[in-house]
Amino acid sequence: MLKAEFRRQTTYNSVYMDSEYSDKFLRTTGNAATGDAGAPQALLHAAFDAIIQGDFDAFGRSVADDVELNIRGLGELDGSWRGRDAVVAATRKNFAMLAEQKPEIESMIAQGDSIAVLLRESGIFKSNGEAYRVRGVQWFTFSGGKIKKIDEIIAHHPNAVG
Repeated sequence: MLKAEFRRQTTYNSVYMDSEYSDKFLRTTGNAATGDAGAPQALLHAAFDAIIQGDFDAFGRSVADDVELNIRGLGELDGSWRGRDAVVAATRKNFAMLAEQKPEIESMIAQGDSIAVLLRESGIFKSNGEAYRVRGVQWFTFSGGKIKKIDEIIAHHPNAVG
């Protein structure tokens, strides 16, 4: 493959995402954000932006002290964590375990203090070099201007990303 054929890859503090995908991902969440910085859509956009930039301290400021994170379907990334420090540490660790991430949002639905994100993603597990393609839902619950709970259910999907 010629060098010109490689896509740029965003690399910040061990977050390795294909910039074409991360830029589109943030445009999607940014377009959903309202003018109210405290609205769930704006809070979610800021949290995603912080993670993509590798700024886990900023991500930590977007979650509640007693935040919960539950991930199912991604093998070595699966788990349940509670509390800001544990959730930020798990998020940092999980993103450091992946490379060449290509996340895409298929749809977002917001109602009240909840947002559901239907997504697909491909990438590589660094531990074994194995490629993955998944499709799943991330369910975010907000309270007091912070992310209170994140539930992520993922299914392996051979055609999730073309």
